[in-house]
Amino acid sequence: MLRTGFIGPILLALWIVGSAPFLGRLTRWVQEDVDRSLLVIVPTILFWAAAAAFVVWIVRSSRRLRWSNYAALGAGALWAVIQATALARGRPEESALERMHLVLYGLVALLLYRAFLKGGRSAIAAAFSAAVLTSLVGIADEFVQWLVWVRAGDFYDCLLNASAAGCGVVFGWGLFGFDTRAPSLSERRTMVVLWVVLVAASVGLVDLTNLGHRIVDPERGSFRSYYSAERLERLNEHRRARWTTKQPPVVFQPWHVEDHFLSEAAWHVQARNEAFDAGDWPTAAAEEAILNRYYPAVVEEVRNPEGDLRHAFPPDRVQRLQQEGAVPVPTYESPAGGNRIWIWPRYLPWLLAAVSILLPAAAITRSLRGSLR
Repeated sequence: MLRTGFIGPILLALWIVGSAPFLGRLTRWVQEDVDRSLLVIVPTILFWAAAAAFVVWIVRSSRRLRWSNYAALGAGALWAVIQATALARGRPEESALERMHLVLYGLVALLLYRAFLKGGRSAIAAAFSAAVLTSLVGIADEFVQWLVWVRAGDFYDCLLNASAAGCGVVFGWGLFGFDTRAPSLSERRTMVVLWVVLVAASVGLVDLTNLGHRIVDPERGSFRSYYSAERLERLNEHRRARWTTKQPPVVFQPWHVEDHFLSEAAWHVQARNEAFDAGDWPTAAAEEAILNRYYPAVVEEVRNPEGDLRHAFPPDRVQRLQQEGAVPVPTYESPAGGNRIWIWPRYLPWLLAAVSILLPAAAITRSLRGSLR
């Protein structure tokens, strides 16, 4: 039977993951149709409102708090400040939204810690379980964002979510106490299982959403892709056959699974268009050449509702590139997609996962043997 203390964090976790497809559309609507500044203003107000509510919670609990509790609360506050400032990314909108992640994931971890303590777990096991489970919620959130349209999964966000979980646990120490009682045998086994699941889920997400290939073309330069050159050829054939009868959607559909081949091509379309508008003719020519060679189905088949090609370069722009004498060069490196795709050996994440699992597991096994003697 589910204890009452777990209902709050479970509902909050379900809301975080379930709202992922819709928050992307809401963000885009605010940017395009309302006022971009609201993406900074609203999360900032909510962040400080949550901070104020937490201060009230601390004040109401002050009679039972000791110096060790206040030390933990101070450490948690310092942790939160560092994450909200030093770990924030450049754009104000991103930084403001990341602070809300700090609040949400920190609250999930804090509530889970309290629920585990009330359920009779040792403080060490409760803290570990709360942090790992909250981190798994963050991984599920990023997986959903990678899976659905108009969102982009980001492993850096997983790290921020895990950091927020740790921050929430430290705040939990301050509010609900912490003792050094050693976890029981069953608790240690549970901790090992949770750690293995967390490592496997993390590496699986990286392998799915970040690892890719560097395509090197002797005439057009190089670019990053989720797919090998041979796979791109097959995807073009498949999409060309499909899009002639059923076009990819234009209107937002929250549960539509994203076509990452099409999204990848759109990165090059954006890079081409931005380069042309800036008068960077060589870059525009190189991106156009990459599109025509590796994503021809996107250029030739994807249409707007009116029937015109959505991503093809207009003839007058092609003519302008010809007039400027712009041609691709072998040394060109496409910036399309930024750093979303990592060029790592495919075995490296799994090797790191094996090390991350085996070393803690060996240490825990030794401690278990010692406790049984």
